[in-house]
Amino acid sequence: MPRARGFEYWFGGIDLNATPEASTSTDQHAGQPPEVGGHRVDPQGDEAGPSNNDQQADSRARTGVTLSSEESDGEAEVESTPEGYVPKVPFVGMMFDTPDLALQYYNRYAHHVGFSVKIESSRRCAKDGELDKFVYVCNKSGKPREEEAIPVKQRNRKLTVLTDCKAKLRVKRDGARWKVTQFVEVHTHEVIDKFALKKYLRSHNKIPAEEKKFIDLLHEVNLTSGRIMEIMGELYGSKQNVPYNSKIVSNYTAKLGNYDRIKDIPELLEYFEEIKKDDPRFFYKFKLDAENKVENLFWVDSKARDVYPLYNDCISFDITFMTNQYSMPCAPFIGINRYGQSIQLGCGFVRNESSVNFVWLFERFLEAMDGLHPLNIITDQDAAIRTAILIVFIGIIHSMTLEEFEQRWENMVETHGVADNTHFLDLYDLREYFVPGYFRHRFFPFLQTTSRSEGFNAVLKQYVHPHDSLVRFFKQYMKLHERIDITKDAHEFDGDEKKLELRNITSYNVRDIGVIEKGSIHEVFPIQGSVRGYGRRSYRVDANVANGIYNCECCKINRDGILCCHAMKVMSHLGMVTKYPEHYILPRWCLPPPDIVAPRDERQEKPVGQKLSRKDMRLLRYGNLCSDFATLAVGLAASEKTNEIAERHMRAMEKEIADMKKAAADALKKRKSAKHPVNTNPANDSQESVPMEEDAATVENRKARNPPMSATEGRPGSKRKKGGLQLQKPKQGLCGVCKQPGHDARTCEVRLANPEKYSLLGLFR
Repeated sequence: MPRARGFEYWFGGIDLNATPEASTSTDQHAGQPPEVGGHRVDPQGDEAGPSNNDQQADSRARTGVTLSSEESDGEAEVESTPEGYVPKVPFVGMMFDTPDLALQYYNRYAHHVGFSVKIESSRRCAKDGELDKFVYVCNKSGKPREEEAIPVKQRNRKLTVLTDCKAKLRVKRDGARWKVTQFVEVHTHEVIDKFALKKYLRSHNKIPAEEKKFIDLLHEVNLTSGRIMEIMGELYGSKQNVPYNSKIVSNYTAKLGNYDRIKDIPELLEYFEEIKKDDPRFFYKFKLDAENKVENLFWVDSKARDVYPLYNDCISFDITFMTNQYSMPCAPFIGINRYGQSIQLGCGFVRNESSVNFVWLFERFLEAMDGLHPLNIITDQDAAIRTAILIVFIGIIHSMTLEEFEQRWENMVETHGVADNTHFLDLYDLREYFVPGYFRHRFFPFLQTTSRSEGFNAVLKQYVHPHDSLVRFFKQYMKLHERIDITKDAHEFDGDEKKLELRNITSYNVRDIGVIEKGSIHEVFPIQGSVRGYGRRSYRVDANVANGIYNCECCKINRDGILCCHAMKVMSHLGMVTKYPEHYILPRWCLPPPDIVAPRDERQEKPVGQKLSRKDMRLLRYGNLCSDFATLAVGLAASEKTNEIAERHMRAMEKEIADMKKAAADALKKRKSAKHPVNTNPANDSQESVPMEEDAATVENRKARNPPMSATEGRPGSKRKKGGLQLQKPKQGLCGVCKQPGHDARTCEVRLANPEKYSLLGLFR
């Protein structure tokens, strides 16, 4: 009786109503209901009931799995199998829309049984040259390898043990579809029953397509593979349920930056140009070597250029390493805003730590800041940086009383007998760059070292990786920039430093010690013990009440821009001060006056009738859409069906948007053609064919190539002066036998004289 085909059951393009023909060959014995892997099917395609094998298989399938449609490269689409789903055993005559769907189905079945799948062969039709046959086999098919001596330095790779397994699925093209023509179920080896172990089979350790997007997002915020696996373990309920391991994640994330590494500089410069469309004051410059490879690079955005005039009184500059694949030192310029926070005032890369490169970098910084020099700059003791500062930043200050320092230095040299030590002689020659007494009258707010730069560099390394391209570095740098902006927006300046100074007033007493012209001299001394930030010493304060001038030898007002507790104590002591002197209120610690333009990221009130800019409108729409879609996603993530609805509509939206963009591009091309009609006069062909001249910047950008890859990894050897601990010679180890220095147990005379008592085997056991 012919089978009725009123309707068909479909699963991903698979015809599950196709008549099974055989399990191990293309021939079928007529008149017998075919039995596929212990699963009997009647001629109408209806199941007559599971065999014992199927009951055992059913008992094993209790957890959702993720399956790949391709075994070779790990980039194929995969899909999640519903929890408890038991795939139907393949059979001859089964129909698929594509060979990929056949592979996907066989791989799903393989995961359920516990083996891995690979493509053994494929064939093209002699008539039309199109593929017309695929053979998918067990991963253990093939003749067993003969054991060979493994070379000592050969990489330890996991090798699949071949058992000449005959299990396979063959599909052939049948019109517009693909038909199973052979299915062999029997394996010559044990299969994997434990679910947690199946993910280590090669064709089953792939990442689902939908999860790749999520992993991309986690990778963008610089999470390690281990942290990503912990998050996925939470989502799956357990790490054992995740259908792949951290090595697979690590390999996948490593591939994400391959394109960036190849076309790094061209993509970075193109990205800069895109930014300039929305931010015309975004500034960048680069220098090429003789081979057109980038040697130095610098950039700064308009927001930093806008606020720099307010905060150019002190800059911290230090370089950091291991932030990019070229091992180029990263050189950020760090300022301090009105809240005492570190802010980015530009960033650069140099090929190496030469004074020539630093001169180029500082000159580009000045160019971006319209020639406005920083008043003070603090760096480390790098000689190349110091030389460049003296060349570019003329008159700048780079870097107890002087008498106190000189006396204490002399006492130290005599006490420790280091008068001839070259290390200390070199440090003494550099004293004006690091001894506070030499620059205590200059503005270095809450700074004694390059801790601002070092702190920023430490945070920066949470966002970047030594193998990052410069494109990825820049994007991560901008994320850190955004984080600082958000912190600043959320931070209310509460005057902690001023509160501290006010509290310290109660820790001092005042003694009048003399009179000067237009004023008096006072000694401010601790009542008892030590005062936070100042220690146990006393300070002299010269007061001119009439002019509101108070000079303290601690120089806090010059260094930090805040009046010290000693001066305020004298004000209180004299009792003639009714108002805080306005000249001690520095504008850089205050909110900007109305005539200062607010940074571009801050929302400003728009005059009535004035529309938002295109960029503001785009940001507004983006925020609204993100909020709306996030709300919608809660319901769409409830099940596979709702997720399919979301994906279907997203694909429709993507197509509609692509069509709209294409129509807009065609319309623009048509308008350009109307403005510049094609010249039909052959005499003018030469004139019409002359291309438009590109500006110098575009030509330079096209020439730029990636910097050379570093031959060595890590930070280069330091050229800085070492500290006392670093100069100490390492302590010599003691012999394990006689406990004396200068030798070890192998050469110890005591052990050699008593070999039976002191055996090396016993000593190192």
